[in-house]
Amino acid sequence: MLEGDNLDILIKEEFLRVYAELDTEQKKYFNHRSIKNIIYHLIDHPKDNPKRNKKLQELGEIRIKKKLLEYLKAYRSTEFNKDSAYSLYDSYFYEIGQFMSNYYGFSSLGGPLMLIMILIFAIFGGLLDALFLSLDWIIFPMFSPMFIVLIVARRSIKYFGKRLYDSGY
Repeated sequence: MLEGDNLDILIKEEFLRVYAELDTEQKKYFNHRSIKNIIYHLIDHPKDNPKRNKKLQELGEIRIKKKLLEYLKAYRSTEFNKDSAYSLYDSYFYEIGQFMSNYYGFSSLGGPLMLIMILIFAIFGGLLDALFLSLDWIIFPMFSPMFIVLIVARRSIKYFGKRLYDSGY
């Protein structure tokens, strides 16, 4: 059975092997930055989540490390293309991402959902600005810029804290 440091070393070695074998076109579909972020937090700098059960987190980390190793091995044994990359992501990485979100505060990039969220916040901010401007409660629009700044700040914090994952990232 693979446990502890041995599993950590295997994951790092397998990641380096897979990444070295991919050509430039294939690297577009391999989520190497997500895996680097996960290795950084899960293996290199693990921290207990004070809001969660410590024992469950430890068991979950072992399960997720095994899942990550399976994911990397599946990459090596699969004929790699865009469709297989998304299939592997759905099969393995979704569960890994959910665990990292729950215990380490990770966020998915969101893809088209992120654009929809920005649009909703912009429309909501615009409506609030229009309402308060028409009532002379404010002098200049402030809700739209405030919401956009909040979205950008949150994304920046996640990015610089290495807490993002997504397909192709």
